[in-house]
Amino acid sequence: MNSRNNSCFFGGTAQNAWLWRRASYITICFRRIISARAGVAWALTLGLLGASPLAWSNAVELGKALEQGLENGQAAWLDDGQGKFFAVFNPDLSGQPKGGVIILPDADSHPDKPQVIRPLRDRLPLHGWATLAIQLPPLDRPAGYLKQRASIDERINAAITYMRNNGFDNLVLLGHGSGAMAASQYLSSQSSEFIRAFVAISLGVLHGQAKDDSIPGQLETINLPILDIFGGNDLEYVTGTARQRALAAKVSSDSATRTNQLEAYRHSAIAKSSNQKSQGYISYRQIRIDGASHDFSGAEIMLARRIIGWLERHAKGVSVNR
Repeated sequence: MNSRNNSCFFGGTAQNAWLWRRASYITICFRRIISARAGVAWALTLGLLGASPLAWSNAVELGKALEQGLENGQAAWLDDGQGKFFAVFNPDLSGQPKGGVIILPDADSHPDKPQVIRPLRDRLPLHGWATLAIQLPPLDRPAGYLKQRASIDERINAAITYMRNNGFDNLVLLGHGSGAMAASQYLSSQSSEFIRAFVAISLGVLHGQAKDDSIPGQLETINLPILDIFGGNDLEYVTGTARQRALAAKVSSDSATRTNQLEAYRHSAIAKSSNQKSQGYISYRQIRIDGASHDFSGAEIMLARRIIGWLERHAKGVSVNR
């Protein structure tokens, strides 16, 4: 491609340095266009356009299929003590790394799902956040994570180890749907000094669960900055329980303040009262994206922007070991 074509592609601003920093992202876009035109049938065979992990006979088969069709990111095979499982690592592309985000997909999703997961893997690294999206065990939606609790915990531990081995000690746990439920379960029962924040996308509340297994019961015990983000047209057990989640999270933040257990919030933004005489850490934020569905189709950019903005205020600030 000659310089004239380069200039046309960048809208006549090829010399702008910030556009060139996104060269790798643009290359990814080209590859996806070419792949879409030349290999749609192949992608369908691999299940990359939406097939559920439950449709595959085993996780290794799914992982190998995803690895073959992977266009963006580095395939990684992690070990949870029971065997290998597939993950996708995307390094920081900004040159100013702020931390790493471990991504847990929804029950019928996978580390390269075109909805929610792949858009976040594309965009977070542009703003200093490396990502590691991991394959969860097959889950029956929406509460299947409870049956796979031990296995999921080991996979999250393996993901933490992988990220730390790549130099990231400032980590965020992010989950979508059942993945958010699994992350909530992990954070309420496990302790990791390296997980500094929790991003829950489309986190729902199921009725009839014991308190320790319920999302409100777990949110009451999670002593971390939490972003609770969901779509205005999300599933009913997500939209209809937003207030319940907010009240539960307030219990945790009130307890942390009362007992002076504020170490986990030291990188979070500080909110001052209107009279400027009192202040406290912002431990919980709930955001509703109007018009967005559970898979955020058409709202991927807004979802990523909201998450990136929140991470900037509440999760950065710890140096990345390089």
